[in-house]
Amino acid sequence: MNTDNTSTGTDLTDQDATGQPGFTIVREFAAPRSRVWEAWTNPDTMARWFHPETLVTPRESVTVDLRVGGEYTYTMRIPDTGQEFPTAGRYLHIDEPVRLDFTWGSPGQVDDAPTVSIELDEVGTASTRMTFTLTGLPNDSGEDASAYDGWSSAFNELDTEISSDPRD
Repeated sequence: MNTDNTSTGTDLTDQDATGQPGFTIVREFAAPRSRVWEAWTNPDTMARWFHPETLVTPRESVTVDLRVGGEYTYTMRIPDTGQEFPTAGRYLHIDEPVRLDFTWGSPGQVDDAPTVSIELDEVGTASTRMTFTLTGLPNDSGEDASAYDGWSSAFNELDTEISSDPRD
């Protein structure tokens, strides 16, 4: 269970050395770091949470080639309308279970897409602090189709996935 129900958002416009816009969301989960890492890298698990709360990600749409230079794909879908949002990226840095960096964009445009960095820090023996940083998009919270709000909502799904894991 998410032990910190608040998200911390930071506009990185002034903090990023390249001048690129971005934001950070920090969440703490009542789960070991290995479980949070697995949720970011296992296609079966990703399908269950890699979407905002009102969407779904069909398992057959998720592929993962977890190596530097490898790509991942997934497609989010609105259940009522069937509208789809294909997404893809390239892994840039992998330091299991501490850090994962990748691009996040549309298929065919993975090299020119915004970048995501996930840092996982152990907090005690059974909690993990996740620091999610997206560079290349502004903090657009509250706007239609907000990337910030979409990721924040997806982290609610991640919390549910981790807390429902039968391995406890």
